[in-house]
Amino acid sequence: MVGEWYCVKTHPRKEFFAKRQYENQSIEVFLPVTRRITRHARKVREVLSPLFPGYLFIYLHDMNADWVAISSTRGAIGPVRFGDYYPPVPEWFIQGLMDRADENGLISVGVKEKFGFAPGDRVRVKGPNDTIIEGILHAMDGKDRAIILLDMLKKQVKAKVPLSSVRAA
Repeated sequence: MVGEWYCVKTHPRKEFFAKRQYENQSIEVFLPVTRRITRHARKVREVLSPLFPGYLFIYLHDMNADWVAISSTRGAIGPVRFGDYYPPVPEWFIQGLMDRADENGLISVGVKEKFGFAPGDRVRVKGPNDTIIEGILHAMDGKDRAIILLDMLKKQVKAKVPLSSVRAA
């Protein structure tokens, strides 16, 4: 029996909670996530964040699903619908997202395509007096800076540099 994917709206910042609740009901769930940098009280952290905040996808094998049970799942507001019609999400869309995800389900949001490098890649940074410093891209810091891991004094040091001075090695 072939099923279909459906989109479910969740309560704000409850995507991971709703995902666990659906999984406890033996419903297949796909929650595409990406890595994001957060700053709070001078601390910078990398966190996993939903690619589509407030939404996740469920796969239903039975076309006569119990929409009331799906709507009343904790953490979820309910499936996206138009009146009594629950539009399925095209298989090619879900498959395209799954193909872009790594082994941990993480989806890169185009950093490699846009800049030619991504976190974990070896990069060159153009420093003062046209000096070239090599390091590893640790993360993007906003839209105009990068955090680079540099080997200095037998230790890896994080340095924030303008994105315009970073090139793929």
